[in-house]
Amino acid sequence: MEEEKRALQAMPPWSLRISNVVGFAVLISVNGLVQSGWLGPRNSEISEKFSTPLTPAGWAFGIWGLIFALQGAGAVYSAFPDGYGGDGSKQRIVNAIGYGWQVGWYLESAWQIFFMMETPGAMWICLLLLLLALAAFGWTLSRLYRLKELQGPLSSGLLYLLYFMPTSLNTAWLSVASGLGALVVPASYGLRDHLDACAVALAITVTMAGLVIVHKYRDSAYGLTLMWAFVAVYGNQRSPSVRITALVCLAVSFMVSLLTVLRRKHHVQAGERSDMRQPLNQVTDRV
Repeated sequence: MEEEKRALQAMPPWSLRISNVVGFAVLISVNGLVQSGWLGPRNSEISEKFSTPLTPAGWAFGIWGLIFALQGAGAVYSAFPDGYGGDGSKQRIVNAIGYGWQVGWYLESAWQIFFMMETPGAMWICLLLLLLALAAFGWTLSRLYRLKELQGPLSSGLLYLLYFMPTSLNTAWLSVASGLGALVVPASYGLRDHLDACAVALAITVTMAGLVIVHKYRDSAYGLTLMWAFVAVYGNQRSPSVRITALVCLAVSFMVSLLTVLRRKHHVQAGERSDMRQPLNQVTDRV
């Protein structure tokens, strides 16, 4: 554990800091070209063509704008020397993320290219890319959870906003997108007979897995992302079974997320009471 702490406290290498900026630039460039229609049909047009019972309303995809904005700011901030040193929080969180963001970005960029091909074979590749991107961001998020376990809560709201929050949002949204991608594959073959039942099963699976994360790590951002997704699914679908499932998943996500916030508040208040009872702890620890 001590070796792990020392590795996280080291100054992040320039290769990591610069490649973060380069990787994000590639992501935004590919996204811009695809969404502008210069390379072919836009993602929104293809999504309509291969609509599934788990496809959310179009406005929900605006979450990518928030994710990309926060990650871009985080990538740029990691490259600048400001904030390194001090209590070591910045270097620890940049080291914890490592190359995980970059791997996820390149996989997301590749997904956009293959999605434009609109063939069943390409949709299989897209599903694989989504699952790999989910694994990359999930691994990165687990590293951040581990950092929190080793070092305690982040001392800076800025670091949470630029690193922890976008990683959580991206991971949660990719979990939903992976479920959607699994339904696009049969839809690309014109097989739609049992998609509603599959959508219900996938929605429940994504929700249960996500809420374990929300409850265990007190990650309310993850829970809010699931709520965002299921509000959009509920509003965009007409199948009673899918709408009921989306509503139940939304309600359960809300309750667990609310419980997480209350648990965190109780934890902070308990810590404050402990500090008031033992005001000399910091001094005696150093003596």
